[in-house]
Amino acid sequence: PRPFPGPPPDQGPPLRILPIGGLGEIGMNCMLVGVRDRYILIDAGLMFPDFSDLGMQKILPDTSFLHQWRDKIEAIVITHGHEDHIGALPWVVPALDPSTPVYAPSFVMKLVERRLTEYSLFTPDRFRVFDMTTPFNAGPFEVQAIRVTHSIPDCCGLILRSEHGTIVHTGDWKIDETPQDGQVFDRTTFDLLGKEKVSLMMSDSTNVLSPGRTQSEKVVEQSIVNKVMAHAGKGRVICTQFASNLHRLASVKKAADASGRRIAFIGMSLNMYLDAAWKDGRAPLDPREILTATEAEDMDPNQLLIVTTGSQAEPRAALSMAARDASHQLKVLPNDLLLYSAKVIPGNEGRVTRMLNSLALQGARVVQGRADNLHVSGHAYQEELKEVLRYVKPQHFLPVHGEYAFLCEHARLAREEAGIKHCSVIKNGMMLGVHERSSRNAVSSGSLAQVVGEAHLINFYNDGGRGTGTAQEMALLERTTLAFEGVIVVAVDVYRPPPGSPQGLSCRVRLTTRGMWTDSGALLQELHEKAQAVVSRMRSDVTLATIERQVIDALKKAAKIYNNKRPEVICIAHEHDPRLAQYVEIAEAKRRQGVPPQGQGQQQGRQAGGPAAASSGGSSGDEDLGPAAAVGGGRQRAAAAKPWEQRAAAAPDAAASGGSRARSRTRSRSRDSDSEEVGAEDAEGGAGRSGSAAAAAAAGGSISAQLLEGRKLAAASRKRKPRAQADPSGGPPLAPLPEGVLEQRKAQNPRDAAADGTDKAFD
Repeated sequence: PRPFPGPPPDQGPPLRILPIGGLGEIGMNCMLVGVRDRYILIDAGLMFPDFSDLGMQKILPDTSFLHQWRDKIEAIVITHGHEDHIGALPWVVPALDPSTPVYAPSFVMKLVERRLTEYSLFTPDRFRVFDMTTPFNAGPFEVQAIRVTHSIPDCCGLILRSEHGTIVHTGDWKIDETPQDGQVFDRTTFDLLGKEKVSLMMSDSTNVLSPGRTQSEKVVEQSIVNKVMAHAGKGRVICTQFASNLHRLASVKKAADASGRRIAFIGMSLNMYLDAAWKDGRAPLDPREILTATEAEDMDPNQLLIVTTGSQAEPRAALSMAARDASHQLKVLPNDLLLYSAKVIPGNEGRVTRMLNSLALQGARVVQGRADNLHVSGHAYQEELKEVLRYVKPQHFLPVHGEYAFLCEHARLAREEAGIKHCSVIKNGMMLGVHERSSRNAVSSGSLAQVVGEAHLINFYNDGGRGTGTAQEMALLERTTLAFEGVIVVAVDVYRPPPGSPQGLSCRVRLTTRGMWTDSGALLQELHEKAQAVVSRMRSDVTLATIERQVIDALKKAAKIYNNKRPEVICIAHEHDPRLAQYVEIAEAKRRQGVPPQGQGQQQGRQAGGPAAASSGGSSGDEDLGPAAAVGGGRQRAAAAKPWEQRAAAAPDAAASGGSRARSRTRSRSRDSDSEEVGAEDAEGGAGRSGSAAAAAAAGGSISAQLLEGRKLAAASRKRKPRAQADPSGGPPLAPLPEGVLEQRKAQNPRDAAADGTDKAFD
């Protein structure tokens, strides 16, 4: 678990600010504000990813951190209904304690209710509506909402009062002198705050680089009306805007009424915001007046005004699909007038330009210039920022909501042009502690606001469905590799040689690529040969996992050499003959018991026995035999003698070789066997069975006998009981088995009898 930043509750500054998101970025506004060890969460927004987050549709704040410290969070307070302030609630609400209340203005609560109902998370007793200027208690604060104007209705700033000082949070805001809904910016309350001792003020930094003041929505209304009237009798009018901008929709409604046109919506989110406003009594028009897409098809183009989503060229939005001629609801006509009544969000410039170019190529007239006055911002410009700072006169100032460069510029603006002496700039995860000053004009050697801790925060990603997790869990790096480097998928059908065979591994390889230049198939041939070559050099008892790892490494190197790419390689190796797969377990059991791997015993026998011994043994598994033909290996297995035929043919050799203990041990090692029976017979000098086993190995071995031997070896390696009392020092048994005990056990065990050459278990 991650520690909570900051000093203990009874030490350090009492007022504490911990941004979870929104500082150093545009969007994902989410902040913990508290007194000592009690906090409220202001907003729970998401951020929309850029092109580098492939396949992702939402970026979410660190809900795992909020869940870990949910006992410290006593309430959620929402300032307005944009997605960058409420979009993460379906993930934040379940992360907190079920009793944690959620406060929001009435229109915002309608949006929250609709969103959380989709996730079965809305419970009326937990979600509470507050009124402007009416104080309510939330956590350690008495909270009072202040009316501000923005590009969505029912927005507010917050005054947080406590015994340790007052904090002001403006939310997202601008000063609109003539708002569409008549709810003006509350200058009076901000002016009265200047008579209090405001310990800390936080303010929106989105447009801090823009000089002057923002224009009123009334300017856009007049511009839209003029352009729609000028297009009378020339065809349809299409207006694209942000779905949440109900003030803009009111301007479109007035233009439609003035020109005698009917309004049609194409885009589900438009209906969602209008329905919420209608339920709250804030809708600029009656939803029943809106035409459906089907009804719009039958309308006279000169009497139709279409409002659509997709101003940011989102791939699945209506206008973006129309630009690709992929929409069934909206088809662009040559005489259409397109009013681009939105701002291009930074990062979307390229795809928005491509969309508008495509619409123009289809014959539409696109109007989007700044001089056309089709859009005004909902965030304050420099003169408005300075005006509010001079109203409040805070002891300390913290800029929020913006890129890090914006935050630094806002701090400079407050210090140099608004007279705020103590300004701080922090990033997400940094905790700012604030002491209230006894007097705003008190002489001090420095600021009483300081960074008192830092939390390690991580972002979460959502793919638009159920998939939600960290960058690693959502495989963002792999997605990038697949997109820029490509992928190779290879299946390896592994052919293992029979026991005692001089052949090595062989394989049949099938592979394909995606997202790669294949040089007319030459790359595929090169990769195919590399995969076969690397398999042919391996021991015959290597595991499938080892084969997959080495093939992956070899193909990555081959692709890097051939076309300087580092693709993702997916390799799946499988056994052609599942029965032979058990030899891997047999070899592993032998290694655990100290027996040399397959081939090493035969190599030693050939060195000791000369040409004759070499002719009867198999080749070493470490030798590079080259790729063996899969068909040839199959024929050799089909031609192998049956176990009882091998043993019958080997009987004379066993009788002839039974007199020498040393030769018996050498042949036993060539079979890679350390079974208890062989060890006992060697100790007693019984050469008959050893000679038979050596002859069987020379004849190529039996699959059934080898499998039986492997089972016995595996069982012995798991649990082996000594035949005689073992020496505590770990040495050999102190005494051999009594005479006749071994023969009695074999007579009672048909598996041992089969291993001894009678083969009754397999007849």
